[in-house]
Amino acid sequence: MFANAVFVATLIFLALGIWLSGELRFLTPWRSLIVHSYARAVIAYCLLLFVNILGLTIWMERKFFLRDAGRKLKHLEQEIHSGHNELSEEITAQFDEE
Repeated sequence: MFANAVFVATLIFLALGIWLSGELRFLTPWRSLIVHSYARAVIAYCLLLFVNILGLTIWMERKFFLRDAGRKLKHLEQEIHSGHNELSEEITAQFDEE
């Protein structure tokens, strides 16, 4: 799940960077001044923005893709303990060991 979130956050961050480079084209004559004077601040802001986008994508993945995971696992556990299951012997044996 974390690898997917990093991938999605990277795509969003790159798309935002490409869009922003087109919008800030008028700053091209002062590029060297901006890079030399504000490079640390821009890098810190970009890092903070990426971390926030990453956090948002992790939250969205957990919210939408893992919505019913706990309920489904609880149902599986109840089915195993009831004895009326159609699961493989391997899963039943592994669950009994715990």
